[in-house]
Amino acid sequence: MPTIRVKRGTTKPSTGNLTAMGELAFDYTNNVLYARNSTSVVKIGGELELVYSSESTASSLSFSYAFSTAYIYKIVVIASTYGSTNDTTSSVINYRTSAFSNIPGSTLAIYANDSLSTVARMFVSNSTSFQIPDSFTNSNVVASGISKTITINLSPIFSTGFTDNRQWLATGRSVTTVTGQANASITMADFSHSIAGFPQNLLINPGLDAGSPDTISVSIYRTLRK
Repeated sequence: MPTIRVKRGTTKPSTGNLTAMGELAFDYTNNVLYARNSTSVVKIGGELELVYSSESTASSLSFSYAFSTAYIYKIVVIASTYGSTNDTTSSVINYRTSAFSNIPGSTLAIYANDSLSTVARMFVSNSTSFQIPDSFTNSNVVASGISKTITINLSPIFSTGFTDNRQWLATGRSVTTVTGQANASITMADFSHSIAGFPQNLLINPGLDAGSPDTISVSIYRTLRK
C-alpha cells in the first residue's frame, strides 16, 4: 500500500509554508492537521482552533485581532494578583476599532457572591466601557492572592444579510476567587455585551492591580459558523 506524506513540523504552518491551495501540513507536537485555502491556513477537524494567545506579567492587556464574521469565537482570560491585599474592582472590557477608538454598546449582568448571598442585576446602555461586576467579596481574609477566570463567547449579528454585520454579541461568565486557600470566597457574574460595531482590538482589565506580580493570560479560539 503506498505511503502518503504531508509536510510536518512542531507548530501551526504559515501561508509561506503552504503555498498551494489544498496543501496539507501536520503539527506533530500538538497532533493537529492543517490545510491551505485561498487566503489562509486553517485547522482540519475539531470544534475549536486556537488563533491567539498571550501571557503577560501585567494587570491589563491590550491586543489587536482581526475578528471575522465567518467564525464564532471563544475568549478565555485568566488573571491573578499575588499578595494579601483585598481588591474590590470589577473587570472592564473596551471593544475598539483598528484605530483604537472605543465602540459603544450595552451591558447586562446578573451576579452573586457568597458574602451577601444575594443576586443583583445591572444594565448600562450606550457606554464604551463594558463592566463585569465580578469584584472580590471580601468575605474571607486573602492569604496569597486573588484570581479571575473570564470566558467570553463572541459572535456576529447580521442585519439585512450575511454581509451586513453591524453588531457583535458577547456572552460569558466571570468567576473570582482566592488562590491557595480551602476556604475560598467566590463571586460569579453572568453577562452579555451588545457591541455596536466591528471590534478589532480589545482592552481587558480584570481590575486585579493589588499585588506583585500581576499576571494575565488571554486565549482566543474560533470555529466556523457553517
